[in-house]
Amino acid sequence: MLSQTFMSLNRKMENIPSGKLMLIVGTGAFLALLPAWINYDIISRDGAFQYVPAAKVFLSGNFREGFLRPELPLFPLIIAGITKLTGFSLEFSGRVASYLAFVLAAIGMFKVGEVLFKNRGIALLAVLFLITNREFVDCSVDCLKEALLICCILWGNYLILKGIAAAGEKHTYYILGTITLLAGALFRSTALVFLCAWIIIWVFYKKEERFIRAALFLIPVTLVLVIWVINPDLPIFRKSFQFGYFFISSHSAMDIFKSSVNVIMEFFSRGNAFIILFGLFGLYHYTRDYYYMHVCLVLGMFFLILIMWLFASGRYFLAPISWIYPLAAYAVARTFRLASNPLKAIAFLTVVSAIVLWADVAFTPPDQDKLARKDAGEWILASLGQDQEIISNRDRLVFYAQGSYIPLSDFQETDLFSRVIAIDTMLEDAKLLQEKIRSRGIIPDKQFRSISVYLATPPGS
Repeated sequence: MLSQTFMSLNRKMENIPSGKLMLIVGTGAFLALLPAWINYDIISRDGAFQYVPAAKVFLSGNFREGFLRPELPLFPLIIAGITKLTGFSLEFSGRVASYLAFVLAAIGMFKVGEVLFKNRGIALLAVLFLITNREFVDCSVDCLKEALLICCILWGNYLILKGIAAAGEKHTYYILGTITLLAGALFRSTALVFLCAWIIIWVFYKKEERFIRAALFLIPVTLVLVIWVINPDLPIFRKSFQFGYFFISSHSAMDIFKSSVNVIMEFFSRGNAFIILFGLFGLYHYTRDYYYMHVCLVLGMFFLILIMWLFASGRYFLAPISWIYPLAAYAVARTFRLASNPLKAIAFLTVVSAIVLWADVAFTPPDQDKLARKDAGEWILASLGQDQEIISNRDRLVFYAQGSYIPLSDFQETDLFSRVIAIDTMLEDAKLLQEKIRSRGIIPDKQFRSISVYLATPPGS
């Protein structure tokens, strides 16, 4: 029954014009992200203290300083551009950019599935797996660049795959695909892993002139490494191309072993264990073509990179996970078509699990304690204006107050009447300070759940 339903839907989709189907995919992705967008609470730390400050520099017209910052420039530039055009806040502009990229990434995944399998049912399954990924959904409603990165990776790879499949002129596709992946590297340098994998395949795809192609690949790589050796403190090396992890970091054998286990567990956890298992199953059964070689190279390189990173954020797993989703969709469709009923049931549960896990993150109400930090910060901003010195144990509260953050550990008695104090008494250090303030007969000017706000009010005023 499952196989018949899948094949019937696939036959119906073959009659739908490609443009209309892409519109349906884009609309589906938009709606899939909408509940999580509505349930958003506060900005991520990277958004608050990396991307928004960098965008503010670009928005002020100081491009030289913006490009010299350690953050890669493209995402802050996009944020600044949207704010300039629309008047939105920098945070909201970053979220809009992520939302649009999420939709475009879904369409890119659909095109990848089409060019690989010539099967729209498989392509739509791959889209479903992508847009229900909890990590991807969570990043795409925030002021984060993951959605733009995945969008560039999927479209860049699609263009290269399209070039491989094209009967006529291929170079235009290869050039556009390379440019798109290079653009992705301006969001996060790991996009270069995908480009390097294609270049390695290009170097070895035939014996003739192999050494010339290898030299064309190795010369720029060597040049970058030489520049790093000469000046490792360049901003781009300090933030984005941290070669020190691989050449000068002292990781013990036990560190590497623990990190290897953690990387494998994170890969399954961040990508949905059932879907990843089907992806590996699909890799085993898939034709040994260029895509197969590319997936193997990408997974191998990411595995080595993430092992050496030791404490990589879960967001860094999204790129390799997204690239195995087409194989997972292929394996699920293959199971529906060929396997016994028990395996078909597992495939069905895999699809259901993707939807259930998406719903769990998409419909989870915003964290009221986090919203309290935002409300407290905005109240301070409305009461006193920006650029206030604020002592707090919640740095993002200070972000919303548009003030200068002073850690609670730097508190001195004289700060009671000269600086704003905004403390979250959920944390132990703030409880002690609040008791000290109350012992002097001072009550909060405003309370937001567990957050007490004391304005800089001199005695007797």
